[in-house]
Amino acid sequence: MLIFQPFDNEWITFAIFLILILGFVSLSEILRKRLKISGENTRQFVHIGVGLLVILSPFIIASPVQPALLAVIFIILNAYALRAGQMKGIHTTSRFSLGTVFFPVSFLILILLYWKSNPAILIVGMLIMTISDPLASIIGNRARHARQFVFWKDAKTIVGSLTVFISAFLITTITFQLLQNIQAKNPIPLFNLILIGFAVAVVATLSESISFAGSDNLTLPLLSALMLDTIQQLPLKGQLTVVGWIAFSFLLAYAAYRLKALTAGGTAGAMLLGSIVFSIGGIYWVIPMATFFILSSILSKIGKLKNNILSTIVAKGGQRDLFQVYANGGISLLMAIAYHYTRNDLFYLMFLGSLAAATADTWGTEIGILSHKQPRHILTFAKVPVGTSGGVTVLGTSGFFMGAGVLTLSGILPITGLTLKLFAIVAICGILGALIDSIIGATIQAQYQCPACQKTTEKLIHCGKYQTTLISGIRWINNDMVNLICTASGAALVALLVIFFI
Repeated sequence: MLIFQPFDNEWITFAIFLILILGFVSLSEILRKRLKISGENTRQFVHIGVGLLVILSPFIIASPVQPALLAVIFIILNAYALRAGQMKGIHTTSRFSLGTVFFPVSFLILILLYWKSNPAILIVGMLIMTISDPLASIIGNRARHARQFVFWKDAKTIVGSLTVFISAFLITTITFQLLQNIQAKNPIPLFNLILIGFAVAVVATLSESISFAGSDNLTLPLLSALMLDTIQQLPLKGQLTVVGWIAFSFLLAYAAYRLKALTAGGTAGAMLLGSIVFSIGGIYWVIPMATFFILSSILSKIGKLKNNILSTIVAKGGQRDLFQVYANGGISLLMAIAYHYTRNDLFYLMFLGSLAAATADTWGTEIGILSHKQPRHILTFAKVPVGTSGGVTVLGTSGFFMGAGVLTLSGILPITGLTLKLFAIVAICGILGALIDSIIGATIQAQYQCPACQKTTEKLIHCGKYQTTLISGIRWINNDMVNLICTASGAALVALLVIFFI
């Protein structure tokens, strides 16, 4: 991608870049203090200015060392300034944000992934973050009577999300085609370019819509670049298939929303997760994930008794929110990304292990609640109230085996040879992951007590208005964290057993 090298010694170019970036930060302080420009506006000024500057680096710097070092310097500098309350010109916003730290982190990761292989993907990813993100904020905030929604914690607007979609589409189609010409590659046919732009724009829009505290400075460029990398190398048939999988992920998530299995935030999160995983893996990855979401949702509807018994105990209801979607499916997403960059089948087996653990845990809970026998503590075997974390029944434990088995069966087919042994490994690891979930729930998961009714609960607010008191466990080990540990355990155990026994 190198077009013009201004200096033979690229450390001179590095020094100029460093001075210019520090100049943007200093100018933001002057604008904030002397001209009384709001911190939000000066932050956007630096965001756009620095973003456009670093996007130039692949054109004038051959080595990735200097840009990577710049990223590391500003990761450390911004993290320190944020903690110390300094550099208000880029850190003063109406809400807490880690965006200034995530910005150079994204740049560093894109350098490591694409500087040598395809810098055009790096440039498009950074340009979407640089332009689409602040543009959505500016237009969304200035639009009159803009309809708002909240998928996580930050309020977003419909017009802002539409701005992200349109701008990301235009950035991708125009910039990627221009960069193809600069690299003397064959131009991309218009229809293919539209498909590429559409897929990237969908991922960019969802990434921005579910962001919080500046996390879009991480997810927006990285996931946009990932989708661009995934779809641009495919022939027309493959690109149409990717768009089809995106549509299928939307239909699946929307159906779950209509069945009240997902909240609005959970629906958006599932759409993003499905769009990426399905596009990367295809049918062999679609079937296990669809199996988990569909069958688990059906089971949750069958166990209507759960709503009455557990509503005063568990922190969340029957609908999965954004946190729950990624607590159960986030490891699967990471495995899909790892598989994309390595094409190592181990990551597919780890993907199955994480989903097998999530399925075993979910089925154990949904089936166990139907048991007529009182649960027993998984470690002491003492009888405990229904809904107690770490409480198990024979019926619920059978759900572990059924859930892990069904999920593993849905996905083990593409692996050739050693099928029976691989099936056993994945299913066993799924069961063990669910058992780890129960053990953590029984030991270190946060448990609270309501001061009014004295009931033990996972809720922070109980009986409508009373703040509960922590009586056991670790405060940040909530149900979502336990589910994340469960799925991570399933994946990690699969890796260990495959490495040692296959």
